[in-house]
Amino acid sequence: MAALVLSPLCVLAAAGGVWAGVRLGEAVRPDPIAWPSWSSVAAGLILVASGAVLVHRLPRHPVAWLLLGGAVVACAGGFCAAYAALSVVRHGGDLPFTAAALFVGGRSGPLQNLIVPLVLLLFPDGRLPSPRWRLPAGAALGCVGLVILILFTVPWRIISEGDPPFPGLTGIELDPVTPALPDPVWQATRVIIVVLLLTSVAIPVAAFAARFRGSGPELRVRLRWMLFAALVNLVITALVFAVRPYLPGAPEALWPACLGVLALAVLVAVARHRLYDVDLLLGRTILYGGLAVAVVAVDTAVFVGAGALVDDPLAAVIGAGAVGILYAPLRLRIQRWTDRVLNGRSDPYDVVSALAERLEESVGPDELLREVARVLSTAFRSPYVRVELDRPGGGTYVVEHGIIRRDDVVVLPFAYREAQIGRLALVPRVGPRLSDADQRLLADVLRQAAAAARATALTEELQRSREQLVTGIAEERRRLRRDLHDGLGPLLAGAALKIEAARNLAGRDLPAANAALDDVRGDLSAMLADVRRLVHGLRPPALDQFGLAGAVERQAAGFAGGSLEVAVHIEGGLPGLPAAVEVAAYRIIAEALANVSRHARATTCAVRLAAVRGALEAEVTDDGRGLPPGSLSGVGLVAMRERAEELGGRCTVAARPDGGTRVHAVIPYGTIPHGRGPVPDGTVPGPG
Repeated sequence: MAALVLSPLCVLAAAGGVWAGVRLGEAVRPDPIAWPSWSSVAAGLILVASGAVLVHRLPRHPVAWLLLGGAVVACAGGFCAAYAALSVVRHGGDLPFTAAALFVGGRSGPLQNLIVPLVLLLFPDGRLPSPRWRLPAGAALGCVGLVILILFTVPWRIISEGDPPFPGLTGIELDPVTPALPDPVWQATRVIIVVLLLTSVAIPVAAFAARFRGSGPELRVRLRWMLFAALVNLVITALVFAVRPYLPGAPEALWPACLGVLALAVLVAVARHRLYDVDLLLGRTILYGGLAVAVVAVDTAVFVGAGALVDDPLAAVIGAGAVGILYAPLRLRIQRWTDRVLNGRSDPYDVVSALAERLEESVGPDELLREVARVLSTAFRSPYVRVELDRPGGGTYVVEHGIIRRDDVVVLPFAYREAQIGRLALVPRVGPRLSDADQRLLADVLRQAAAAARATALTEELQRSREQLVTGIAEERRRLRRDLHDGLGPLLAGAALKIEAARNLAGRDLPAANAALDDVRGDLSAMLADVRRLVHGLRPPALDQFGLAGAVERQAAGFAGGSLEVAVHIEGGLPGLPAAVEVAAYRIIAEALANVSRHARATTCAVRLAAVRGALEAEVTDDGRGLPPGSLSGVGLVAMRERAEELGGRCTVAARPDGGTRVHAVIPYGTIPHGRGPVPDGTVPGPG
């Protein structure tokens, strides 16, 4: 309710002050109301707008009421000063309430300077930084009270600095509450006011610095809005004083502009700080503010120096050239310093360079991930970083850096060649999100780290594959030796003995000799079956007998029947493929067909084989029930994937959009050496 009353009154007071100022025109006003009232009125309107918005959103927030109180002081002071000047100058002081307007307008001007320190004391949450600041805050408020008391009691002759009385002031009571004190005492109040004002400003500034030093990331984002306002005010002040010789009215515009930036910073920091990136504003303010100051300084020095030696036009040309030459180096140096202060790095891609150097020295995934976490924590000033890398064979590498004290962890997946290989968990240094610039830089860093991590993991996987290959070859040789030694060897030895016995019996017992030969034939049949089993384990005979296309067609025909129809499509001609590629494709298709027959409940199944750009593409699709959500990969699915990856290919098993399952394998054969030439279908008979 109070805000609804104060806001319209401030607007009316501002309108009255503007009206009175227009009526006065360029008339000379008596001191100490000889100041442009529109400056105070404009500042009051800015404060009342921001204060009203803040009170509407946070009606109990002390800073909101401080802004409204400052608006009342500014608007009342501006209106009273303009009204009193109009009465004194145009009407001889006869307008009603001239004495009261003169009293408020002539004595309240310095009070506007107290708005900023009071806001600093309670910014941004309306509380002191800690209980120990109660005494200093009370001292600052006491200084403010003393300043108000002195301003309202000091004699008019002291305020006007001894100027002769203005004609229109005759008969007006100028010192209604002034006690009788000697003039030297009142003269000393000028120094006292300056000391009190400095104290009332120094304590809030110290409180703000203490709050900033002990703040967490969330609070520090809000405090940086006040730093942004301070920097902008410094830039505005420097520019105003630089252009003052050319624009005499510029200093009057300084106060409304500074208060406007302050009010905007308070409004955003208290109510909407999550929506905007204050670091970007701070960086641009430091950069272009520093450039403006540097350019003005260089320009002034060059003009003064050149003007003493040459004519003014030539001095202007020399000054413009000097500024143009120095602009780019100055901008680059200030930009680097700004980035180093705000982000801890002068050039964003120094992070990428530093990471590259660290990765070159890393020898394993654990060490590599530790370096990634350390670099990211330093570069982004993050208190906690966790990097997770999925192992190719299952499991996860996990490395943590720092201590997590907040729950606003940002989790970002990173991928290599469109395949997710891990996750990054990072606590932003400010707020719950990363800035756009940080997100772009982090994406570049993650791409490089993902490639390095994947390369390291693949190197280890390659070493494991080589070990498995050597071990597998040795185990396969031992199995063959055992099968030959324990199976075929005794059978051959027994057959030889039985043949020798049959030869001995042939002369005297022909039936017994025939029986022995029958046993030999049975043994030879068993041996032939063992040989076929061994050969089939090494390579499916159908591949040599019918070729890959014919073997797949025969395999598909074995699964067709009943309610399942299987169709095989061979796109183009299959070239002479390496033996390993043929075996891998055949085994993958056989496993896929077996899964369709056992689990899919499908009615149709299609098998497609095609050679495309140096790779064999095998695809098996069905119209069955598809993969159930959350299903785990079984032994068959893992085997299919491993068969393709062993040859540098890939195999994916996924649900089809229109129902069913799709098994898709791509196996390169261009770099795999051929063990033999192409074999025409049906020309090489299988064993037996």
